[in-house]
Amino acid sequence: MESYYFILGRENKISQTELECVLASFDFGFRSEANVPRNPEGEVGSSPVSILSDQVLEIKLTAKSDQVKHLIDILGGTVKIYQKIAPANEKIELLLSNENKPSKIIFGLSNYSSAKVDTFRMALSAKKAAKKSIRIIDGKEAGRLSSAQSFQYKMDIDNVEYGLFETGIGKLIAVQDINEWTRHDYGKPKSDAKSGMLPPKLARMMVNIAVCSSNLKGPLVCDPFCGSGNVLIEAISLGCNVIGSDISEKAVADSKENIKWFRPDSDSDISQKNATKFDFSTISQDFVIATEPFLGQPRTSKLRIEEETEAKNEITKLYQDFLRNLKLTADSQKLKAICIVFPLFELANGKKLSIFEDCVDFIRDIGYTTVITPLEYGRDYQVVKRQIVLLKPSK
Repeated sequence: MESYYFILGRENKISQTELECVLASFDFGFRSEANVPRNPEGEVGSSPVSILSDQVLEIKLTAKSDQVKHLIDILGGTVKIYQKIAPANEKIELLLSNENKPSKIIFGLSNYSSAKVDTFRMALSAKKAAKKSIRIIDGKEAGRLSSAQSFQYKMDIDNVEYGLFETGIGKLIAVQDINEWTRHDYGKPKSDAKSGMLPPKLARMMVNIAVCSSNLKGPLVCDPFCGSGNVLIEAISLGCNVIGSDISEKAVADSKENIKWFRPDSDSDISQKNATKFDFSTISQDFVIATEPFLGQPRTSKLRIEEETEAKNEITKLYQDFLRNLKLTADSQKLKAICIVFPLFELANGKKLSIFEDCVDFIRDIGYTTVITPLEYGRDYQVVKRQIVLLKPSK
């Protein structure tokens, strides 16, 4: 088996969940933590995942680097992938001397270990010892090349970037295409910042979690609160068929225009419907839902005590009405998974209001199982954060 280092994005918990779901859907010899065998004493055996830090996972796979590097085009939450090429004490100049590059190369070092390392000085020393025509790039992020630098200089294709890790040295084999993600984020002809938009990378992660956890091939992804279409676009980019709907006429028009911009030949079904009344029995094939319902009015300040009950009742009712309707109308054999966002409110008294916690008993009672408990998504300053949950119909 080969070892690979996966560098996760800012929201590392959901990034790790997405990565493990995607890896388990490939024939890469990966087993999720839940499937790791136990020894006779009941203790969990060797895990395929080593958490080296909040942002770094080391994972052993049977796949070769040419297969693994293509995962970067699927994942939303992984920004870089390195292949382990040497133990941690290997001399960088020896590795560099063995690089088979035809002409002058650009070289960089990124330190993901806990040791304090002057990566620029180390790279210069390796350059002198290797006696090659090399240009050194200094990392912008505390001894690391940013993903923007790695992408700009094609460090995974034409040049060389090594990563220093606690357990070894890795060579960069893939980095996120920041230009493509910028296009997804800011290139769309229609957007609605006022009502809020699901970030494209989060939309991609949610689609991957829903689809890969269900082990579907060529799946149908449904978003009954489609807004301006970010979930639909990310599902289409992964090769999924999509159904979208929204109660807002403007949202439906925006989604249609955005999808036409993104994929002119896409055969998508988008209509104006109320998700709490939509007849999901009309969906005649296996499908998953990835969606973000209405999270409440935009807020710049924390909820006061007198606002808490009103907000909770309004939003909880929407979620319960939607999930109840879904349970009543969807074919339980065809609906495979629901990856859904719940709002998490910061309160003025320092506490938090979780709509998911308010709904958790209701969710269980109507026949859904919580497969992945809430994964929080949001920056510290945001007063309304997101909790991402994966539900499946109970057997």
